[in-house]
Amino acid sequence: MAKTNKNILGDQSGKIGKVVGRVVNGVQVYSAYNSHNSNPRTSKQLAARARFKAVQQLAKPLNGIINIGLRLAASGKPMISPTNIFTKRNTSLMQYDASTGIVTPDYEHLILSDGRTPEVVFSNASFTESQTVKVDITSTLGEDFGGFDDDDVYLTVYCPGRDECTIATAKRSDTEISASVSPKWVGETVYVWGFVKTSVEEDWRVERTGIKLHPGECSNTSYVASGVIV
Repeated sequence: MAKTNKNILGDQSGKIGKVVGRVVNGVQVYSAYNSHNSNPRTSKQLAARARFKAVQQLAKPLNGIINIGLRLAASGKPMISPTNIFTKRNTSLMQYDASTGIVTPDYEHLILSDGRTPEVVFSNASFTESQTVKVDITSTLGEDFGGFDDDDVYLTVYCPGRDECTIATAKRSDTEISASVSPKWVGETVYVWGFVKTSVEEDWRVERTGIKLHPGECSNTSYVASGVIV
């Protein structure tokens, strides 16, 4: 940076070649031009911003299920919430179209939960009953693998058109789980996921695998299906 009290060209301000001029307390000051833009607008930066904004918006209606499925992943980490975990793990799944600026989530790979609790099989999703989503559930792993009849099974149904979701629960021992949705969803496409939360109330070492399950630990997220509400 350079200063001068005399300038034959008069006071100068703004960019002049590779320097920037300004007057401070009557003194002409020159400094090197900083090409760094505080509001960058390159295509790569625009895409990153759009993806981050989209995943944050998606987290809002899914907040209730995120706080169940990712609670353990966030525990013990100061200043980290389940929503922070959701954002970090799903930002890359926001698909950005540079020609339109539209972001579409990769719903089939969305992460709402994680953990080592044994999963159940979700199958035969049905959307034929009025304002209802029904899914068959089958558990193939018993207590010796860490699967208990009282484990909670969660079904999440998300409606992008309304930006809302509903959550249904069942037990591992059940054969079906059913979610009732708002009549405002009729005609809308919905996306469905499921996972399981262990029923253990204290740390439990699984007999067959040796892994330790913690209270509140969930299974990984299973994408179930998409369909139209009738």
